[in-house]
Amino acid sequence: MSAVVVISVAAGFWLFAGAEPQQIQYQTQTLARGDIESVVNTAGTTRAVVTVEVGTEVSGLITELYVDFNDDVSQGQAIAKLDDRSYVAKLRQAQADVVMAQASLAQQQATLTKSNTELARAERAFKRQQQLVQQKLSNQSELDDALAAFETAQAQILLADAQIQSAQAQLLQRNAQLEQAQLDLDRTTIRSPVNGTVIDRQVDTGQTVAASLSAPTLFTIAQDLSQMQIEADVDEADIGKVQQGQQVRFQVDAYPGQHFRGSVAQVRKAATNTNNVVTYKVIINAPNQQQLLLPGMTANLNIVRGQQTQVLRVPNAALRFKPAGSSNSPAAGERPDQAAELINSLQLNAEKAAKVRRLYDTFRDNLQQARAQGADNPMADARQAFSRERQKLQNELQMLLSEPEYQQYLKLTDERRATRQKGATGTAAQLWLLDNTGQPQAVNIRIGLSNDEYSEVLSGEVKDGDAVIVRAVRVD
Repeated sequence: MSAVVVISVAAGFWLFAGAEPQQIQYQTQTLARGDIESVVNTAGTTRAVVTVEVGTEVSGLITELYVDFNDDVSQGQAIAKLDDRSYVAKLRQAQADVVMAQASLAQQQATLTKSNTELARAERAFKRQQQLVQQKLSNQSELDDALAAFETAQAQILLADAQIQSAQAQLLQRNAQLEQAQLDLDRTTIRSPVNGTVIDRQVDTGQTVAASLSAPTLFTIAQDLSQMQIEADVDEADIGKVQQGQQVRFQVDAYPGQHFRGSVAQVRKAATNTNNVVTYKVIINAPNQQQLLLPGMTANLNIVRGQQTQVLRVPNAALRFKPAGSSNSPAAGERPDQAAELINSLQLNAEKAAKVRRLYDTFRDNLQQARAQGADNPMADARQAFSRERQKLQNELQMLLSEPEYQQYLKLTDERRATRQKGATGTAAQLWLLDNTGQPQAVNIRIGLSNDEYSEVLSGEVKDGDAVIVRAVRVD
């Protein structure tokens, strides 16, 4: 009996000890000053600013090549020669045709002169017959013959004029054919259209090229290799951070220890969708005075969004930390009912109002879900998730509202943002510090420039040396 009691007491003690709640240990990191550089990482391909593919508009056998790879050429310089014997023969034939057309025109002009002479003789004969008829010295039949001869001479004049016009048209046609033959002969000499460097040659001496529906490419000439461009593909999540004029650092595999610099020249608006990944082309100007960069190299780029030196930095892990049971955002209860504000401002009917309410409810639910996932994943970017959900909401509202209503919505959004940020800069955020009792205490701050590790502290009740909570661990 006593053994059973001892066992029962021991078991009860073990259960009581095992039920003791676990303690939470907070890991902190000290705020300090340092440098922050925010960049967008991507990759691109180098190419010449202007690249010209030189082809041929006539067919023939390559008889001469005057340039080779890497040769510098000037505009108008002969770079290749085609066999021109058939084109010389066509030119001579065209010249002969022109001479024949000129002779035909001269013949028709002589015929016109002869017809004018016949017309004058027939006119005199007709007038003489008229006088003889009036004097009763000739009969009507001879007068009619003279009139017919006169009208026939007039018709011959018209015919001679028409034949001259035909001969002139034929001469113009022969001259055009002569110009075409001369042009084809000139095209047998391939010339460079620009000043530059030959970066590719696709033909050899003795090779036959055929110009049919499209001109075959013989050479590729880069106009100026001292100035290169890089075509980079930037993800849609980062394209909003890229602006014209931003500085760029990049490296190429050929010179791994050397950093090159450039600047953003253009952000193209046409999107490319590859396997459901949307990217945009960003054009970067890269000086290449030493001509180390060659067309086609892969460049690993850092597009610099901004730089700050010796500013108070907070670890991004501290911005993502939230104690269990705390609010998901600072001042969450202070946010107005944006759906009701939009419905009242636009005076929407009941059907549209219900749809707008559902869109905002879905937006809020998706945002809470993203924040919950971010709490479990320290590497998640809460601001990127918010931007993505906000853009999705705007797209759906644009499809639902009319154009004037959507413009009014954008105006309300801008006014709300201006009111929220009036007198303050940066983005609202929240940190957690340990109070005197060792419990988390919230501190609201505003942050500015940020990168993958740190964010700049613009304002708030924190200072250099404060220990902020970055992680909570349950310990026995």
